[in-house]
Amino acid sequence: MTNKLINITINLIIFIVPLLTLPYQIYRQSYNLPKIIVLLLLGLILLILVIIKKKELKFDLIDKTLITFYFLIIVSTIFSVNIYKAIIGEKNRYEGLLTFTVYFLVYYCAKNFYYYNKNIKYYAIAAVSITSVIGILQYYNIFPLNILNVSNIYGFSSSTFGNRNFFGSFLAIVVPLFISLYLIKNKKIYLFLSYTSFAAMLLSMTRSAWVGLAFAIIVGIIYIIKNFNKHILKRTIYLVLGCSGIMLFLLFPPKFIETYLSNYSSSNLLDKRLELVSTEINTIFEDTNSEQTISKLGSGRIKIWSLTLKLIAKTPLLCSGPDTLIDGLLYNLKYEMYDYILTTHAFFDKAHNEYLQIAATIGIPALIIYLSFLMQILAKSKNMFNNNIVFILTIPIISYIVQAFFNISTIGVAPIFWFLLGIIQNEKFKKDLE
Repeated sequence: MTNKLINITINLIIFIVPLLTLPYQIYRQSYNLPKIIVLLLLGLILLILVIIKKKELKFDLIDKTLITFYFLIIVSTIFSVNIYKAIIGEKNRYEGLLTFTVYFLVYYCAKNFYYYNKNIKYYAIAAVSITSVIGILQYYNIFPLNILNVSNIYGFSSSTFGNRNFFGSFLAIVVPLFISLYLIKNKKIYLFLSYTSFAAMLLSMTRSAWVGLAFAIIVGIIYIIKNFNKHILKRTIYLVLGCSGIMLFLLFPPKFIETYLSNYSSSNLLDKRLELVSTEINTIFEDTNSEQTISKLGSGRIKIWSLTLKLIAKTPLLCSGPDTLIDGLLYNLKYEMYDYILTTHAFFDKAHNEYLQIAATIGIPALIIYLSFLMQILAKSKNMFNNNIVFILTIPIISYIVQAFFNISTIGVAPIFWFLLGIIQNEKFKKDLE
């Protein structure tokens, strides 16, 4: 009974929390508010269930590595420059100590107590279909944006995540997952979701997600070569032709799109985003670039990373506490931050790189431990090219890890990532999934 309750709770976290939002008129700022309320409540339920099963708890080397990481989070919280924020998290981010606790509970329960149920695939299909379709409709201004807590100021798809980058990080998991599922399971619904989520990823305009998918595709090509047969070749052709057709349709939309969709704006078409990518790549390889030009690359990420690295150099050990980047910057680099705000007329509270974020807020030792934790899990998946189920579960993890170099963690997506990290070590689940 306890295991069943754990399964239900985890399913709510990974399939329902990403869908939660509020109408824009009700709460214009904190689009993550309903997500964090439900996530913490479900996390409390998980904690109670784990305590009930305390006699069954066991910890291997990977778990002990994570416990060390958690200990460092607690210590950095205790010595934080803003303890309240370190516990709760930055406004609208909510990735403080409490949220990390929920992530780790999801991971541990997925690894040890989660079991396969045929309904899981239907939950996943429903969640991905809803988010992807909403994202596509948003791009064409068909879906009434004011129903969700998102502004169409950028003209990009954000679905139920309130931010196109968050939607992109979700799709960085979803797209390679369903592509690999179709490649191996040969279900038409997986092909349909591969197409739909791929279109949504392109329309989210999230370049970090594109990079994550590119790495996943490289790994997928290796798998195809090692397991080559006529069936895999046929499915690969369907995927390539379908995704190529989708990209061409989005790059060169037919005339009726602009004719019949009166609310559709051509000012944010995909080709303009790709053109920006090309321009930035050329800028990197030009010898005459000024420091000011370089700092604007990646939507200003280079400058953000530069300031974050300076903060890490000043406080390399415990830093300011989880999700307190802006507090650490204002406390340790006050004049540099004031100059950044006055120069760019912008403000940031995340490093736009999950690994720099950890180093800057929790400390370099915590980053080393976290990377060691990830490498141990990936090392256990070294047989992914010879094991279909391991390949299916590893490919979205790789995609997420890569996109995290250019994106931020968010409460609507991170629990799914931690769930995958746990489930890929759940031998019974993998066996039942075959």
